[in-house]
Amino acid sequence: MRIYLFFISFILVFTSCENKAVEIKPLKPKKPVDFEELKKRGELVVLTENTSTSYYNYRGQIMGFEYDVLSDFADSFNLKLKVKVLSNSKNFPSYLNQKKGDLIACNYTVNEERKKQHNFSYPYLNQKLVLVQRKSNKKVVEIKDLNNKTIHVRKHSSYYKTLLVLKKKHNLTFTILDLKEDLPTEDFVSLVAKGKIDYTVSEENIAKLVALNDARIDVQTILSKPFPIAFGLRHDNVQFKDTLDCWLKDYVNSDRYKSLISFYYRIPDTLFEHQNLKNIYKISEYDSLFKESGKNNDIDWILMSSIAYQETRFNPSAIGPGGSYSMMQFMPNTGPGYGVYEDSPVSQQIEGGTKMIKKLLNKYKHILLEEDRIKFSLAAYNAGYCHVNDAMKLAEKFELNPYLWKDNVKEMMLNLNDPDYYNDSIVKCGAYRGMAVKYAEEVYNRFRKWKLQYK
Repeated sequence: MRIYLFFISFILVFTSCENKAVEIKPLKPKKPVDFEELKKRGELVVLTENTSTSYYNYRGQIMGFEYDVLSDFADSFNLKLKVKVLSNSKNFPSYLNQKKGDLIACNYTVNEERKKQHNFSYPYLNQKLVLVQRKSNKKVVEIKDLNNKTIHVRKHSSYYKTLLVLKKKHNLTFTILDLKEDLPTEDFVSLVAKGKIDYTVSEENIAKLVALNDARIDVQTILSKPFPIAFGLRHDNVQFKDTLDCWLKDYVNSDRYKSLISFYYRIPDTLFEHQNLKNIYKISEYDSLFKESGKNNDIDWILMSSIAYQETRFNPSAIGPGGSYSMMQFMPNTGPGYGVYEDSPVSQQIEGGTKMIKKLLNKYKHILLEEDRIKFSLAAYNAGYCHVNDAMKLAEKFELNPYLWKDNVKEMMLNLNDPDYYNDSIVKCGAYRGMAVKYAEEVYNRFRKWKLQYK
């Protein structure tokens, strides 16, 4: 009897455990749906900065290598691209993790410390770090030449860590000073050019873009092997990362990607030589077209010839940064408004450029001095009206004359690459680090010279 009861009890226990085991289902990891939720929202929010590599306003068009890459990604998934510009790079990780944005796009170097804060996408660039120095100083050619030098970088940056490694590896005694103010790297590169600091460190692509616009800078000394550049993502955005990575792996091999690299990072080996003319009987083979367009629009044809020379050296097939095209370098969002397309004949290219200058001259008709009126118009032709308007507002704020070029608006145009100015609340188009002042001066001076020389 006892044996029977024991047998029955054993069956009940076994059956009970078996039933219990069936009822307790193993926990399955929740399938990540972060990208599905983003698609339902219909908006991709990008955290970026106002720089020449990420996001900026050029001739009235929003541009930037990373902006264009992410615009292509957003278009692929029918998403609206929304941009949040941050002025302090320290805020990028916290803004991302607080879900104030979906990803970080700021020429972002991948390193181990940042990986602890957030994830990274598949890299879309690789960049070496270079030393930024003035050409007027004794050049630092090799890493060992850094001995006893003082180098300024942000302490929380990847540059700081690289310098510490170099210091230890090569047993050097250079000093690393923390740049307390948190600004985009290209602003610190500009500090070197201005002589406010002697040395800093930058990614090669940023440094070369600044050096292209500022002949005082040397960026030839390489400090590191290439580092990957990628977008910053939250750790929990697994599906988003998988989707973006898959897209990027195909994208970096595409013709579109190669064209963007060419547009944004093609650095000419040599600049065009200026014409050395004593007496001019013919400025270009298109003189008759310039004369006709100038007569039709009451604009001096030699001024238009000087613009065409500055823009493309009279090349009607030229393609420039951001897809600007034609002899007169129209942006894709501007050219059609003046009847100029990529396949337009030379006569239409010149006519469109002449009409645009006429429109700008009329915009500044309240400026009394003709020379200033022309220079305002030329600066707007090169940089876009918005940046010139910002410079005029700044001139007025700092009790300068917003209708005079020299020592007034010209100075404010130059100051638009200074954060103390471009972060001012009255500035609508952000930083401007281009060559509009140099452009306006060179085009105008050539115009006056050619006027005297032309026979």
